[in-house]
Amino acid sequence: MRKISSIDSRGRIQFVDDKGTGTTLGSKADCEAYGYDFKNGVCKIPTSKQEVKQADNFTYGRKNIVSGVNNSTLGYNNKINGSNSICIGNNNTIDVYAENSVTIGTNAYAEHVGEIAFSASRTSNRAKFSFLQFDGVTTNNTPTELYLGNNNGARLYINEDYDSGYAIDYTAVGVNPSSNDIFTSYGHATYKFTNRTLTEVGHEKSTTIRDSSTNHYDIDFAPIVNSPDYIEVKVTGDTGHTVYWTVDFKVTEVRYG
Repeated sequence: MRKISSIDSRGRIQFVDDKGTGTTLGSKADCEAYGYDFKNGVCKIPTSKQEVKQADNFTYGRKNIVSGVNNSTLGYNNKINGSNSICIGNNNTIDVYAENSVTIGTNAYAEHVGEIAFSASRTSNRAKFSFLQFDGVTTNNTPTELYLGNNNGARLYINEDYDSGYAIDYTAVGVNPSSNDIFTSYGHATYKFTNRTLTEVGHEKSTTIRDSSTNHYDIDFAPIVNSPDYIEVKVTGDTGHTVYWTVDFKVTEVRYG
């Protein structure tokens, strides 16, 4: 079993690497050997087992429950398990892995890195509208996965406790600073998670605007069967060119069942 090297103030764990001289984020097996949680490529101590200093958080209102560090909440009956996050309103929740996130309204829920989630739903865990940002770099014409905030392993994971539908409007931008060329693409994709299976219903690339030298650039999505399932975002650049990418998602999600 790999030894633990350090645990930071947010409960994130680094392990001793194979050489015994450095550190590594470890694997799901390394993490679960200690009874901890592994998600988005990071091993964390469950919130229930973390010792939290409330001085690290700002809480205003009633019946708010805040763990993690550097959080702020304003309102009633909000729950924050992540870090560097904000809840405004009532009955909103932020997952332990949803660091640097914001929830606004009523019954909004953030479950992804850097997510900004809105809801006016009267029912908990029923519906939301959220923003997500994927970043990364390509240096060749091989499809390359982008991650949320360029945090390795941070993806749009599906909460498999619910059947759900997803409507995604996206904007993709690839910039080549050497040639001063730009690629942009706009479109819409629809997914559903039913019968324990994530399915792409359709993906329409409605508009592409780009400099002529970026004809080889592309973007695509795929439903990935995993534990849990997730929506994969991949972009393709060009060999010999360094291209900086950002793909913004506007996601409308509805849960049922």
